[in-house]
Amino acid sequence: MEGWTRRQILAQATIAAAVYTLDPHELCCGSHAYAQTAGDESFELKKVGDGVWAGVAAARYKVNSNAAVIETNDGLVIVDSHSKPSAARSLYKDVQAVTKKPVKKVINTHFHWDHWQGNQVYAQGNPGLEIISSDRCKERLTDPNAVMGGTAFIEKQIAAMPGEIARLKDAIQKAPDAATRASIEGNLAQAEAYLAELKTMTPPVPTRTVSQTVRLQEGGRDIQLMLLGRGHTDGDLYVYLPKEKIMVTGDAVVDWMPFIVEGYPEEWIQTVAALERLDISQLIVGHGEPTPKSHLTFFRSYLTELVDAVKKGGAAGTPLEDMKKTIGDSLAAKYEAGFSKYPLGRYRDRVGVNVEHVYAKIVKKS
Repeated sequence: MEGWTRRQILAQATIAAAVYTLDPHELCCGSHAYAQTAGDESFELKKVGDGVWAGVAAARYKVNSNAAVIETNDGLVIVDSHSKPSAARSLYKDVQAVTKKPVKKVINTHFHWDHWQGNQVYAQGNPGLEIISSDRCKERLTDPNAVMGGTAFIEKQIAAMPGEIARLKDAIQKAPDAATRASIEGNLAQAEAYLAELKTMTPPVPTRTVSQTVRLQEGGRDIQLMLLGRGHTDGDLYVYLPKEKIMVTGDAVVDWMPFIVEGYPEEWIQTVAALERLDISQLIVGHGEPTPKSHLTFFRSYLTELVDAVKKGGAAGTPLEDMKKTIGDSLAAKYEAGFSKYPLGRYRDRVGVNVEHVYAKIVKKS
């Protein structure tokens, strides 16, 4: 900031505050004020196997989850339905360019808002649609106190959005340059459009749940729905194609920094280790590009070193604010580059928050 005026510094602080909104998931997906948000395209459809595609969500201010599209002999299975109906329609339009088969099943990997709020689009297109999740995921979706998703969370978002929109408008007025102003204006347009969709959103909850690993023989396709333990949430469902050696992880594995606020850090490490023991070639992760299996080791290693460092700091009586900086700095050489490939979910944006959540869940709790 050398050479900046006090007014410029204050403007940047206001803009950065506007990016992090009342919506708690913006802690997962908030970007730097300077980060360029994506354009109009919501997804890029990437083939990862015979009849299997990853719907890779664009890194946008109002984030969408990735999806997996699995073609069977007589239909399609979609894993995760994104944050809103317009996103589901956008992906379905892309899918129709490669296959005209109907969507017969939707699988929700967990209950967070950006992975299930598009369910209604697929249900409207097929009244007989089966929506599958874990037992615990459905319980969370119908829990009025669920923090990050569910039917009640839609109303909470509607209540929070006007304040978010007001902060963005204020940040536009204080933007120090045209590029920053244009970026925030794009975020404002996304926020306003999202609010309009929230007001008409009625996503159906799962019609079928599983409490243990089950195998689907779906139109000639072997699909395993796996419950491997708590991690990102207490109801994470993994979708495994053993023949193709493809695993769909939801946010239990992502290609940016993990979001720990409702996670179980120590158990999460063991769950990722269980994934590593499977015969996997490719991962369709919850956010970011499809990755090779080696990403599991990198991801687990970060969680392990993070937990160990927070435990050590807590045992030494190190103040939390000091730990957030020292641990962030100490792990940066190994993890910052790998977790900073996108304009959202970057290492420096989230490492302090991760330290804080691990501290609250493990050190302070004990």
